[in-house]
Amino acid sequence: MTGIHAALGAAEYGTSVSPETAFAIIDKFVSLGGRIIDTANNYAHWLPEGRGGESEKVIGDWLEQRRRSDVEIMTKVGSVPVNSEGEAVRYEGLAFDTVHCAAAESAARLKTDYVDILLAHHDHPATPLLETWTAFTELVAAGKVQKAGVSNYSSARLAELIGLIRQHALAPLSVVQVKYSVIDVVQPNEPEMYPPFDQETRETLRTLSPDTVIFAYSPLLGGRVFEKAPDGEWPAEYDSPANRRKVEAIQNEAAVLGVSPSALVLKQIADEGIIPVTGTSNPERFDGNLALLVDT
Repeated sequence: MTGIHAALGAAEYGTSVSPETAFAIIDKFVSLGGRIIDTANNYAHWLPEGRGGESEKVIGDWLEQRRRSDVEIMTKVGSVPVNSEGEAVRYEGLAFDTVHCAAAESAARLKTDYVDILLAHHDHPATPLLETWTAFTELVAAGKVQKAGVSNYSSARLAELIGLIRQHALAPLSVVQVKYSVIDVVQPNEPEMYPPFDQETRETLRTLSPDTVIFAYSPLLGGRVFEKAPDGEWPAEYDSPANRRKVEAIQNEAAVLGVSPSALVLKQIADEGIIPVTGTSNPERFDGNLALLVDT
């Protein structure tokens, strides 16, 4: 076995997923050949029991008891809420000092001397891109971060960032993470926060930064679509006749192949040269969902 063409999503570790279950999931993932674990410094603040940092802490506890070299940790900074109760939502942002501080705090929770992949979690237009990427470049130069990247950036902002990297000889844009699945978004939800991974974005990366590795988060849409009956209730973000037909075709093909629809979706994304980020609350579910992604 040489690996899995997928990353493990760890968003709810330490909150809705207990540390014990999280350990079992990571162990299962690694036993199947998986290496990349995806987290963020704000996971999972949106849950009642979450404040942010819980996921990183659980992963750090796991790393302390396992071999650090077995995995690569991808985490993100910039989107920890800092507003008081009753205030409009504000985030920590991506100012120079904030990036350095957040990266150090993430490494401490992860109990590691370095982070394999550090991403800017969301675009923060109030901070100049050059300021943000200078901080990321310093972290890479110091060996505290191996690779730098961004998540949830529009095509225009990616092009601007790539131009600055070239102009100022900064750390390369090694990774981009996008919200993406095999069916189209028909009613975008917060497009400023979650820009679509559209053809323009693909072309921007293909032409300006062809070596950038693309990861797709939420590829299975939270289990709300691909394992449901074609005539069932769907989230409005994806509900269209064309998408329903496509999902029905995926379900039919999966039945012929003897795999789950989720497994086929992940395989289709991987076949595009994109690495899906997928999670579960059940370690045994990996055998099914990752069935078509394991190199043997």
